[in-house]
Amino acid sequence: MIKVKDFSLLEWEDLLKKLLFFLRTESAKLQLENYSPNFSFHKAKELYEETKFVGELLERGRAPSLPTLSSLKTLLSKGEKRGFFLPMEIAHIGLWLHTSQNLGNDLENTPFREIRRITEKLKLLFREISDICDLNTGNIRDRASYNLYFLRKQIYQIREKLLTKLEKIKDYYYKLGYLQDNFFLQREGRYVLPVRPEFKHKVRGLFQGYSNSGATVFIEPFGIISLRNELEEISWQEQREIKRILCSLSLKILTQRECLCRLEEYIARLDMALAKAQLGKLYRGIIPELKESGPLELREAYHPLLYLKALEQGENPPIPNNYYLKEGLVITGPNLGGKTVSLKTLGLIILMALNGFLIPATEAKIPYFKSVMVDLGDEQNLLKGESSFSAHLKNLKRILNSAEPTSLVLLDEPGRGTDPEEGAVLIFALIERLIKKGARVLITTHSHHLKALLTQRSGFDLATMGFDLHTHQPTYKLIYGYLGGSHAFELAKKIGFDEELLQRAKSFLSDNSYYDWQEKYLSELDRVEELRRDWERRLKELDSKREELEKLKIELKNRFDQALATVFEKWQVEFKEFLKSLPSKGAIKRAQEKFQKFLKEREIFTLEEDKSFHIGETLWITSLKREGKIIGVKDNLIEIQIGKLKLELPYYELKKIVSKSSPKNTQSSVFKENKVIAPTKERLNLIGEDVESGLLLLERKLNECFLKGVKTLLIIHGHGSGKLRSAIREYLRGHPLIENFEVAPPSEGGNGATIVYLC
Repeated sequence: MIKVKDFSLLEWEDLLKKLLFFLRTESAKLQLENYSPNFSFHKAKELYEETKFVGELLERGRAPSLPTLSSLKTLLSKGEKRGFFLPMEIAHIGLWLHTSQNLGNDLENTPFREIRRITEKLKLLFREISDICDLNTGNIRDRASYNLYFLRKQIYQIREKLLTKLEKIKDYYYKLGYLQDNFFLQREGRYVLPVRPEFKHKVRGLFQGYSNSGATVFIEPFGIISLRNELEEISWQEQREIKRILCSLSLKILTQRECLCRLEEYIARLDMALAKAQLGKLYRGIIPELKESGPLELREAYHPLLYLKALEQGENPPIPNNYYLKEGLVITGPNLGGKTVSLKTLGLIILMALNGFLIPATEAKIPYFKSVMVDLGDEQNLLKGESSFSAHLKNLKRILNSAEPTSLVLLDEPGRGTDPEEGAVLIFALIERLIKKGARVLITTHSHHLKALLTQRSGFDLATMGFDLHTHQPTYKLIYGYLGGSHAFELAKKIGFDEELLQRAKSFLSDNSYYDWQEKYLSELDRVEELRRDWERRLKELDSKREELEKLKIELKNRFDQALATVFEKWQVEFKEFLKSLPSKGAIKRAQEKFQKFLKEREIFTLEEDKSFHIGETLWITSLKREGKIIGVKDNLIEIQIGKLKLELPYYELKKIVSKSSPKNTQSSVFKENKVIAPTKERLNLIGEDVESGLLLLERKLNECFLKGVKTLLIIHGHGSGKLRSAIREYLRGHPLIENFEVAPPSEGGNGATIVYLC
């Protein structure tokens, strides 16, 4: 049987108090007062689906904002007992429905989709409540019924008449000097004049009392009494009509009691999930990976309450630790070194994981635990005449009887309060029985005898809380694979005990070899730690150099691209000069025929996907229209040399040059044929370009067509203002590469395009 005290020892209630700050609904707050941890794996998965959903909304800044909502079940119970709801109670019920209406549209296909379904059922009721009651003030609206509207109109008219008459009476008596001040008052619902005591018999009306000082007499004038009586009568009719409206509406609300209770349940669940996500955001929690079995693994985990305390006080956060629990784990180390904190951290995280809380760690893989049982601290009960050890044994007996497969047992220094050796063997036997029953055990201890027994048992992992022998300070870091000491002598020395006393104490030890071995191990551990730090430093240096090389590579690539663009622009200028120097169109035609003959003499093939090549081989560079020689390979780029220039180019920009005599379509060939065939017509779209850029693009295209042997070029320039069209045609008239040009046929653009025939 699990006791509530088990959870208190793990500070479960303190965590729930932190959650209370974020809750908005009274029903969720009431649940939290008696909230017992869940131990159902299926329920834990459901809770995490809810927390994950609202957590993602929080990250996107779209989390629902809930108003403060009173308990809907309490309101329904009051209305049922009374027979009708009061206006403010109806306003609160309407606020619940208004909240669900606002939430409904965003909750489809989510863990809270039931809210949307219930909201649809209650839509008509919400509309009726909104028509009758003002949700902000709780007042019944004038138009809740025709009769109420008529009565309130009468009340308004009578009150105006009454006040007008009262104003005249007040002015009359004030001018006569009978009144203390030039105003009238309301006392207990009656309109009265503040009369001076000496003139109380001069003012005709009903005496309604004195002021506290006795310096003023309050008199209700006779002239307004009939109007006041009429006003009270109609006000009574108004209240009667309001009660009728409330009874009718209350009956409709009570018929939907079941739906309203379910709505409250789901909105309270949403409120709870939202609170868990908001709290988890404060301590930087994560969604864990829940497993039905397997070892528990936590990376850089810490106690959430210690983190929140440090955050509130502006202190450094707690030291995070890695936790691994397969079958059993024993944690050793000095006093105040963090053993008990580690035990509490692990226990609290298990409870959090089973109840949908975000986990304070960077990574969390948590198996299912059916129960968590704790033995922590002094169980002594003086009133029952129990010793500490007796109470301790009773708690251990309870844990042993209740333990079952998938139980987690947390034992903090068990065996305390009796002979150390007897206590150690008793606890070891208890641990063996617990593990045999299928429970997992986490234990902290100072007992050397118990440590020795546990090291002889397979399946038990060893760990210690770190201790710096140089500063005599705990490091609060959990170190696995090592059984640490209590460091009593080091702590005593730090406090101020003299060396002679400490040496005298050590001389009484039954086994000094343990302490000699421990000191030797710690010195070796320091050396290993120094090597680790040196390795991390070197690794950081390598990473830094790798980043520098990557930046240099990008910079060189950019410089190469810029240089290539400069060379290409220079070549364009030279080519234009060359064209201008040609004597006639016939010479251009002969140059073109010569170039075509050159292409016929050589056939160009693209490289196969296996990228076969040979160092020293000559390839055709498609982007530069030049040949280059292979001099090497870097990563996925081929190094090419063109004269004195060296380039790194991708495979797709290179083509294999094979002479006509080379055999084709043979099995030994590593290339496939891809002959260059000059297209019969090219297109150039200049729509949207200005005159200068359009002519520049046209010149480049004409040069490209000339090299490819293209005879026809369709220039699409559009109609527009006609400036670009006129400039293009004027430019074509004197161009050495152009044999003729004409307006395109209607099917290809008409006057918005020009067909050019090249030499």
